[in-house]
Amino acid sequence: MAQTKKQLFYEIFRYLLVGGIATVFDYGVWYAFFTWILPASIIGQIWAVVISTAMGFLAGLLVNWLLSLTFVFQEVKNKEEASSFKSFVIFATVGLIGLGITEVGMLIANVLPSFKFFGIITFLGHEWKWWFTKVAMTCIVLVWNYIGRKVLIFK
Repeated sequence: MAQTKKQLFYEIFRYLLVGGIATVFDYGVWYAFFTWILPASIIGQIWAVVISTAMGFLAGLLVNWLLSLTFVFQEVKNKEEASSFKSFVIFATVGLIGLGITEVGMLIANVLPSFKFFGIITFLGHEWKWWFTKVAMTCIVLVWNYIGRKVLIFK
């Protein structure tokens, strides 16, 4: 049975809500790693960005998986199949592609600091380049993740 427009609207709303919660975990872990656990002064800026982004991704992925199963995708054909290990692997693979998209964006911000959109933006003396880049990449990956997961897992 196909979803009604109303059901799809509420599913997308729930996905955005869960995505926001997962993003808080992602950003919190990313910031902790980038600032305190593996600061650029210890391992270099590129490695700090790459590792911190991956750690944040893992935290967000786990939160997103658990909440997607229990809260977001309520109208699925086969709930048992949707919650299987195979589905988690597909879910994680879609997420890993999203991580790759995010990593590319973060690296572009590092390699092309003079590019105006990704340039160094200062506010109250702080460098906000990484936050603006992370937010931009989050928006792009949010759309990718929803479509990929909806089509491949939560039919």
